[in-house]
Amino acid sequence: TYMLRRVGIAASVAAAGAATLQRRAAESHAAAPAPESLAAQRPPSVVRVAPLDDPPDVTLEYFALRGLGELPRLILELTGIPYDSVYHFGTGVYKPYAPFGQLPVLRDGPLLICESGAIARHLARKACIDGGDAADKARVDMFFELAKDLTSKKSGIHDPASADGKRLAAMLATAEANCGGAHFVGSSTTLADVALFHALHTFDEVAPGSLEPYPKLKAFVKKFAAQPAIAEYLHSDRRVPLTANEDGKQPHSGLPGYKFKEPLRPGTYATPWSPPGA
Repeated sequence: TYMLRRVGIAASVAAAGAATLQRRAAESHAAAPAPESLAAQRPPSVVRVAPLDDPPDVTLEYFALRGLGELPRLILELTGIPYDSVYHFGTGVYKPYAPFGQLPVLRDGPLLICESGAIARHLARKACIDGGDAADKARVDMFFELAKDLTSKKSGIHDPASADGKRLAAMLATAEANCGGAHFVGSSTTLADVALFHALHTFDEVAPGSLEPYPKLKAFVKKFAAQPAIAEYLHSDRRVPLTANEDGKQPHSGLPGYKFKEPLRPGTYATPWSPPGA
């Protein structure tokens, strides 16, 4: 499986292929100004997470945001599936070919699909992290949905006394009670772990100390983030900064709220990308 292969080459494929491409791109586009927000009128860019001489079958397209693209990226990074990570800005070039006219979009050979949940589940099946048997698969889906519920109440992490804050605390207590240490389902990594890491790590980032009341969840996040593939990704050009619309601190403010809170790394936007057939 992809997951088994990742055990032996966790750092090599991502670090060697992607880092080399990023370095060359950054050097050749050093003078290009960094986009300051999602509204930038510029072509999509791409970062390849694969050997340079072996174009991958998988391409993930999403905005230059974390949002609904971050969970698929984490799955791809953790399991070692070679892929192109495409970042769209404000041009809307994806609309003619995206199945529902929106992002994210995943290309896997001839397959073209959208909807973040469908993409995450497809990648989990492809990488064999969707659960071992029927019962485990059902539990993986259950915790996957819990992760989505946690994210939907992220504003509550900043205001524990609010309705969202109280609901979030109850869900975090449920996650704490079901956390088995390194895994939520079975004895190996599943989609449930990746999804819950994504939600919990975001909370810890935007509200440091927010996981202190939940020691098992805090330890889970720390251990998951320390895996070589994830640690490398979190500090790579493939990891985009948050925007105000994503941190839960204020109401969604439309396009102006998608200004990057930190500068994009040059490797993220240096290499332009065009859709197949364009």
